[in-house]
Amino acid sequence: MSPDLVRTRVAAAAHPDATVEVLGSLAADPSGRVRRIVAGRERTPVETLRALAGDPDAGTREAVAANVRTPGEVLVALAGDRRYEVRYAAVGNPAAGDAVRETFCSSPYEDARLMLAQQPGLPSAVVARLARDPARAVREFVAEHTDDPDALATLVEDGHPAVRAQAAQNRHTTEEQRRQLARDPAATVRSALLHAMARLGWVIPEDDLLRLARDRSVNVRYWVAGLPGSTRAVYEILAEDPDDQIATNARRWLVPGPERGGFPDPRRLGRPAPHIDAYLWNQFANR
Repeated sequence: MSPDLVRTRVAAAAHPDATVEVLGSLAADPSGRVRRIVAGRERTPVETLRALAGDPDAGTREAVAANVRTPGEVLVALAGDRRYEVRYAAVGNPAAGDAVRETFCSSPYEDARLMLAQQPGLPSAVVARLARDPARAVREFVAEHTDDPDALATLVEDGHPAVRAQAAQNRHTTEEQRRQLARDPAATVRSALLHAMARLGWVIPEDDLLRLARDRSVNVRYWVAGLPGSTRAVYEILAEDPDDQIATNARRWLVPGPERGGFPDPRRLGRPAPHIDAYLWNQFANR
């Protein structure tokens, strides 16, 4: 195939004044470069897009999946494509309606459902299905980011602690849900709640913090001692902790002149720390 001829047909497919007849004929071009351009054009006829959805070239199928004129049923089929690039383009197509997005929830591919969970403005019906997705990673993402109260209530009760830990860091949790999470049987959930308290400026009731200061998990006590937002009584308990690092961290809050003013309750020491080092958090999250 002559490179010059291919360049000519590429230019013809990309020309802003290309007619639907020209685009239809170029959809059968032997060059994948040409077919990809046709597949991405909004003026390409719908029937041509349907045909190109089955093209052997993955780039062409991806262009069809991203085309806002591609019909919903074609997007549903492409969400199950064997190539992840095609699946991502289909799920992320801004023209996909609510009914199509709900159908995406049934994709056999976990990555497609995870991509769906990351789309803005999802309807409640879709969020509700994703909150019960069989894949933990999907539920984790929804748990941390959703603002849907019904979905969040479901995820706070999720059977896997990693999902509940992500829900514990969701800024839309209620005070009642945070009290429940403070008593969660999994230490990772209790630690995550403390991290969110320090980051978001939440006021966790003192009786819960006192309980966490005596927690059986050294990891939980470590984060109570090291993060801002607890009261003097809590830090005084931790200053006597058998773990030297915990005790040292707690004592620094008891020296004169601790930084104040960031929490609604003036008895809380320190300021919220929105930029808690992610490496540090990951390093010690499972002490």
